[in-house]
Amino acid sequence: MNATKSNKKQEIELREQKLLQKAGEILLTEGFAALSMERLADELKTAKGTVYNHYPNREELLLSLAVQALDKRQEMFDVASTSRGRSKERMLAIGVACEIYVSSYPQYFLVENIVRHAAIWERCSDAKRDLMRKQEHRCMALVSGVVRSAIADGDLELPNGMRPEEMTLSLWGLTYGSYLLNATSPSLQELGVDSIHRSVRFGAKCTIDGFGWQPIWTVEEHADHIERICQTVFPNEHALPPLPC
Repeated sequence: MNATKSNKKQEIELREQKLLQKAGEILLTEGFAALSMERLADELKTAKGTVYNHYPNREELLLSLAVQALDKRQEMFDVASTSRGRSKERMLAIGVACEIYVSSYPQYFLVENIVRHAAIWERCSDAKRDLMRKQEHRCMALVSGVVRSAIADGDLELPNGMRPEEMTLSLWGLTYGSYLLNATSPSLQELGVDSIHRSVRFGAKCTIDGFGWQPIWTVEEHADHIERICQTVFPNEHALPPLPC
């Protein structure tokens, strides 16, 4: 009896994973308009009612995919924030995690942006929305924790009573905002932005150095640290090749 229940649960979980994977593929290659419950049923050669048994609507499915995306991002932030080195190296590792996340998991980054639209967000259940909020808060808390560690170690002093969360917000805005612009604007190269990763790296370096976060590295040292992090902290991820910083 228990074995039968366990097998049934595994079957349900496997089907949900296939639904989410296929939804991510459609989003990435054809866009949001191409995604429907009927399309998913056809692609997976299953009944439409089976798809609705898992998710009541397309929006709820998208939010489930977004939660899965945040799970991956949190996992990478966990690895980065607990890696070896001083606090500044750990913050740099979080930046590398963002870089790999955007470049290696584009379907995750895409769905995170889509579900933030009110028309989708408002059609999702409170439980799923709360889960996504909690995941996002955990990611922010990990970054703020590295800032607090820098303050405790004497490597960083925030100005005028600025809170660690406010510094985290400035870095989040720079990183997330830049990648979002890159995903939605076709003219960045025309404006002189040849590599979004290079631009984010340089912007984050200038921001952190501007706060006086020790140690202050040269451009070459900064690039060397990024290369080391790719090789030692994320050796199994598809890290980008070294870029000029």
